[in-house]
Amino acid sequence: MKQALRRNGFREIGGILMGHEISYGNFIIVDFSLDEFSGERAHFVRNADHHRHALKKFFERTGHNYSAFNYLGEWHSHPGFPVRASNVDLLSMRDLVEGERDIEFAVLLIVKLGSLGRLIASAGLHRRGQRPVPIELTTD
Repeated sequence: MKQALRRNGFREIGGILMGHEISYGNFIIVDFSLDEFSGERAHFVRNADHHRHALKKFFERTGHNYSAFNYLGEWHSHPGFPVRASNVDLLSMRDLVEGERDIEFAVLLIVKLGSLGRLIASAGLHRRGQRPVPIELTTD
């Protein structure tokens, strides 16, 4: 992800997150899709077909074990802005979890590169019928 952020400079990039539930409510991001073409300086909307294909491949690799490996949410960069969800981001996530796709929850991860190439990130949990809540992020 850091390499893609470096390559794209001040253009927003993003995709979907695929995760493994290691214990109830605790997930590891094990894969993510990457769209380096749809973003602009202050806007990103992912190409649905590209990411649908990535999710299909992920399910094939994980033996269609949906209870352990599944779609986790969305991610995109804010290279020129703070790593917090904009109003547009919040509305998009609300539409996702309140929509007709039967998605009960989704994570929104926002990233950027900080000084010395350090990854700066924030994440929120979006659940049907509830307000978004921050998520604690840890790294290995």
